[in-house]
Amino acid sequence: MVEDAITVKIPPQWLVGLQAPNRTLIEEALQLGIQQLKFRRALELYRSGVGSLGYVAEQIGISKRELICEARARGIVPLFDEQTVAEELGR
Repeated sequence: MVEDAITVKIPPQWLVGLQAPNRTLIEEALQLGIQQLKFRRALELYRSGVGSLGYVAEQIGISKRELICEARARGIVPLFDEQTVAEELGR
């Protein structure tokens, strides 16, 4: 796998309140931010009816379990009808 390098300029005000920013801290911040974007995108797809939570989690590349926890934290209760149950059971 070839890795692409991305250069990001981070405004100093974004780092206010954090201990001396270092590479590890910045990488953690970016990873958390990307994860939250993935959760948000997956939940948008779910709400728009693209598929079940399991389906959209797979499409976005995140854990179904984590997505379900995130959905519940945001007050989104998964709907289970016969079609959803069949999808989840792989029928």
